[in-house]
Formats: sequence, structure tokens, C-alpha cells
Amino acid sequence: MNNNTNFFADGKGPAAVLKHGVLKRYLSKFAGATSSTSPGNRVGFLDGYAGEGEYVNPTTGETSEGSPRIALKIAADLRDLGREMRTVFVEKDKKAFTSLKSVVDSASDPHAVALHGDIAQHISGALIHFQNMPALVFLDPFGSALDHATTVNAILGRPGTQPTELLLNFSLQALRRMGARIYEKEGASGRGATLARVDHWLGGDWWREHFQAPEILALPQKDRPHAASLRVADLHASRIRDATNCGRYSVPIHRRPADKPIFVLMLFYPRQIAAFPFNEAVSLALEDWRKFLHEVDLAEAELADRAAVALISAAESTRIQFEADEAAIKRDAIHSIKNAITEALVTRQRLSVRSELSLVMGGALGIGRTLHLRAAWKELAKEGIVTDCPKGALDKAVITKA
Repeated sequence: MNNNTNFFADGKGPAAVLKHGVLKRYLSKFAGATSSTSPGNRVGFLDGYAGEGEYVNPTTGETSEGSPRIALKIAADLRDLGREMRTVFVEKDKKAFTSLKSVVDSASDPHAVALHGDIAQHISGALIHFQNMPALVFLDPFGSALDHATTVNAILGRPGTQPTELLLNFSLQALRRMGARIYEKEGASGRGATLARVDHWLGGDWWREHFQAPEILALPQKDRPHAASLRVADLHASRIRDATNCGRYSVPIHRRPADKPIFVLMLFYPRQIAAFPFNEAVSLALEDWRKFLHEVDLAEAELADRAAVALISAAESTRIQFEADEAAIKRDAIHSIKNAITEALVTRQRLSVRSELSLVMGGALGIGRTLHLRAAWKELAKEGIVTDCPKGALDKAVITKA
């Protein structure tokens, strides 16, 4: 993001709250867990589209953390534990890189590196910093990302025995914009180059048939790019998963609940153990996002109250509605988990939370977390459907039919 004003004024703020909420929680968990057993207690983090590092709200003057600042704080926490997190930040835009370099330098971290240029040119050299250590790679482009082959081979196919995970923020809005050019007449200025760029990004022209599928073409013209992009994003994630034998977890990112998603945040992981903590991070980040939107609505309501007199203020109504909505989300999550577990246990005796998380959480995946799972489990135990819920952590627990 090269313009701080645009970051807050164009509605990207809420999406960033969600994205960064996931990143800070999951990177902390990943780095803490893997560095506890890795050679030399070391772990790596690569941020391929790092941006400025932090962003200042031009209206309030408040600073918001970008992904580099988040990572540098986690690295400092690990140093206090006697561990080491090596960080590499790459940024192509010259102005953004200048700000990034200042953020990195201010951290006084001997294991933090800022590189100017395109991640495609830096990827091999950047990953050398993480030899013989686990690593999380974060790619958050504003348009097309690294090409499919590099994603599969250089990142998830990184040599060695240490795990590599990829957190990819896939831009639906970029694919909608670029892919929509397939509906233009052949020979239109720039059409061929744009479509070829998408081919390179997604690993071939396979995506074109989905933009031109009969059911997509039957939609109103304005709706075609979005519907096609959702399908292609899902297939793109499946292609990466199948090529690397990794698990995948996808999170749609919206500015507001009723808006079309603008990104899909995708985690690719070689070990099933990653799914549970990532789901926890997603659930908590969604809570942050809802609170952020509530605070925006509350500020608008307070302004309205100054210009009107009512029995119940707009601000109070906004607070009441938010609390009711949050309570409903909790109830719905517990209900969804109960239904999912009950349905799954029709044909089996037990469910592993670690390896069968999607079956356990059902429609609450991403919304629910340990809090909701424990409540659902206790209710099912009281109803005589499952055995008692354990008191400790649930990530390794097995749900057994009563």
C-alpha cells in the first residue's frame, strides 16, 4: 500500500484488520511451536509483498501495524525466550521500500533483512536464509501473485526435512479485473498480454474455460467475473494442494459482511497439526473484524445522535444490536458443531479433532474455535451422545460416541 490515506478511505481497513489478525496469531503460534524443537531453535518468515511496514491514519494519526511490524514483534518475543526468528521482507515499490527499511532498521534485529525488488527475483536467495529451519512464507500481493510453478516448487517444494507453510492472500478483485478481459473482442488493446499474465500466474490457460463456462455466461454480464473468479480461486488452491500433497484452508475476506469477498486467504500446510491453530486464529481475527466494523458504526451513530433527539440513542441501539449479533454467532456456532459431530458419528465411533477438523466443526469452521467446540461437546455429553469433554487442550482430543 503506497498511500496511507487510501488505506483507510477506500474501505481496505476492515479487510486488513482480518488479514493481519490471522497473521499475527498464526505466525506467533507457528514460530513458537516449531522453534521449540527445530535445530538451533530457529524459524524463518518471508514476507514477499511487505509494503511499508506500518500505516498511519491521516485523520487520527494512529499507526496500524503492517505485516513486517507484526513479524518483528514476534521475533523479539522469541529472542526473549532464547530462540531465533529470521525474517526477510521484500518490497518492489521504491517509496514503500524506503519506509519498510526504516521500520526494519528501527527494530535493531540482526536477523531481519529488507530486500528491494520483485519477489520472483528474490525468492531463491531469500529462502537460503532459512536453511535447515521451518519457515512460513506470506504472500500478500495487490494483484497477481507468484506464478504457480514457483509457488509449488520453490516454496512448498523447498528441499530439506523442515516444514514449509504458505499463507497466500489470493486477490479475487485482481482476477475479476484481469479475467474479465476474456469477454472482450480478440485484438482489443492489451487483452492478449493481460490474459497471458493470468496464464502465467495460475499455471496455464485452464482458468479460461471456467470464465467461459455455459453457466457463467448465462449470468448477467456484470456478475460473470465474480462468479468465475470464486470458482477459479478454489480450483487454484486445489491445484496447489494436489501438486504438493499439502492440506489447505481458505478464508474469504470481505470489507463488510454483505460485500463480495475481495481476497481469499489460503494456508497450505504439510502437517495436519496446522489446521487447528489456524482455525483458532481465523475465529479470533473474525471477532476483531466484527468489533472493528462495530466501532465504525458506533462512531457514525454517535455523530447522528448529536443531530437528533430520540428515546434510545443511535449509539445505544448500535451497541445492543452488536451484542445480540455476537450472542447469535456464538449460539449458531455451537449448534453447527453439535450437528456436525452428531452427523459424523452416525457412521463412525470417534472423531479426531486434529485430523478431521472440518468434520468436527461443520458449518462453524472458521467461526467457531475451542470456546465453541468445548461448549458443544459438553452439551452433547449431557445429551448422552458422546463421552465427556476433556478439561485440557482440545487440539489432540478424540470425540468418542457414548
